[in-house]
Amino acid sequence: MKLTAEACVAFERDINLFIDHELPAVETPQLVEHLESCGPCRDYLDDLRELAALHREMLGADDGPQTRDAAADAAVADLVDRHALFASITRTLLVDKREELARLLYELGKAYVLAGNEAASAQRRRSVFAVSRPVDVRGAVERGRRLTREGEALAASTDADDASVRAGGSLFRRSRRLFTASVRAGAGAFANGHRLLIEALAIRPDFDEARLYLGFHHMLVGRLDRARVEFRRVYRHGQDPVHRMMALQFLGNVYSSGGDYRRAIECYEEVVASGLIDVEPRFFTSLVNLAVSCAKAGLGDRCVRSFSDLVTRFPARVEHVRALLARKQAFLDLLAHKTDLRDSLRRQVPGLFAA
Repeated sequence: MKLTAEACVAFERDINLFIDHELPAVETPQLVEHLESCGPCRDYLDDLRELAALHREMLGADDGPQTRDAAADAAVADLVDRHALFASITRTLLVDKREELARLLYELGKAYVLAGNEAASAQRRRSVFAVSRPVDVRGAVERGRRLTREGEALAASTDADDASVRAGGSLFRRSRRLFTASVRAGAGAFANGHRLLIEALAIRPDFDEARLYLGFHHMLVGRLDRARVEFRRVYRHGQDPVHRMMALQFLGNVYSSGGDYRRAIECYEEVVASGLIDVEPRFFTSLVNLAVSCAKAGLGDRCVRSFSDLVTRFPARVEHVRALLARKQAFLDLLAHKTDLRDSLRRQVPGLFAA
């Protein structure tokens, strides 16, 4: 027999004393609590018990000690409740499955939102960068079906009287319907994306990435007030500074879409001041949007300064900025009417606005 080598060093002494019936009674509850959560230590305990039994057989001990050892073994079995242990492990596995389900619902919801944006008309379509590459919808739907089956089976494998296990089983049963609908595109994609993101957040209210895409959904379908709510929540309560600044950047976009350029400027300025723009290319558009919003707010001098700062800090991205500005028709129309601003930009930022 080979003893388990992975037993925790801190508890190895206690396990040996426990087997020899020498562990003080006041220390036993701590050991039992550890055994309930540590598989390697339970294996080590079982191995020691088997060794002790073999040792007794080889020595041919009389019935008295064997009887006492059998009673001790029974005491160990009582202390480490295998049924309770199995239920505890099941609960842990269900928590992991819930987390996997929330992640899959988010990924699928995001894919639908992005698909809906791609299928939208040129007037409605927005430039929305992806936090990560969207998943294949058909493949994600199939994974979701498998996951809900596994979650239901896991919940059914233990005591139905356990409230957390019952709740887990109910969750996976309810979630099956989310993976039975046919794959949709176009306008239907927005409805699917919204439903899936809501379900992901019901499982994990602190899932900032899912909340960001829920805000994107609201923004894309014109529900700017609801988009503001979601972006503000991530900005105020998010744990990841990147997610918080992403929320603020898109909150600026919402204000700009609604014509509130002053508030949009405040958002973009905070994103730029955060310093993330120097290490996260995704925040580069905040500099562009800051300058454009200044122009729309009638702050010509600040607009010129912002574009000048942009070119000075990122000279290698001038062509990229020119391409971005070419798609901002409202800004180009503004320059066509405000010739003084257009002339100032041509004079002071020729790299972007040369005639």
